Amino acid sequence: MNSIVILGAGNVAFHLTRALIQNTCNVRQIFNRTLERAKEIGEANRISYTDKISEIEKAELYIIASADSGIEEFSHYIPYDDVLVVHTSGSSPMSILKGDYRKGVLYPLQTFSKERSLRYDNIPFFIEAENPTDLKALSDLANRISNEVHELNFAARMQVQMTGVWANNFVNHLYYIAGNICEKNNIPADVLLPLIQETAKKVLELDPKTAQTGPAKRGDQIIIDKHLNALQDDSRLLQIYQLLTDSIKRVYENDKLQREIK
Repeated sequence: MNSIVILGAGNVAFHLTRALIQNTCNVRQIFNRTLERAKEIGEANRISYTDKISEIEKAELYIIASADSGIEEFSHYIPYDDVLVVHTSGSSPMSILKGDYRKGVLYPLQTFSKERSLRYDNIPFFIEAENPTDLKALSDLANRISNEVHELNFAARMQVQMTGVWANNFVNHLYYIAGNICEKNNIPADVLLPLIQETAKKVLELDPKTAQTGPAKRGDQIIIDKHLNALQDDSRLLQIYQLLTDSIKRVYENDKLQREIK
């Protein structure tokens, strides 16, 4: 793609702009409904920016890098038909793009925060397009950024996006819960960091099933009951603990049953 315009100015737009420019892709402009956010990305990357629909430049590719709730609205802003328009969502189909232009998807599987630097070459990208020519163009573009590019339809892509919620969003929320419990007991949450780091390192070398430890895996009901008793004053945490414990127990009880059958 010889020219690219990005619509949106959130975390995904911030990092995707940087990744494209670092890999010598011609990002021409950032459009966003809030000018200050477009200006932040535009000035940081020395490209033009605007909040006016009438000023959106002509380009070969338009990337809508917004929250799912904004994709359809952004898709109406593109005033050209002979162009390719893609969104970056894992949980929205191509059909959410409303226009007579050609359509596609460029979905990166990663958690993005402006405060964090990332290695873009190991981020998986999942692509989809209405025709083979555009699919090839998206593949070429994604391969300039990443070493891992996959063609995936909407149904499968949504499953991939959901795995990210399990592996990242839910896990991060559990860190938050653990930190709160520490603070309520006047224990610095930093004491968890070595444990968190070792857990993350293990999953790089062992499959999660092998890496699992703890009372639920061992079936240690005495410890589990002590924890449940300590959570009696918070029904929400009690339910979360019980659900996760039951899920872990089921995995390893099934393994034990299979060994006994053999």
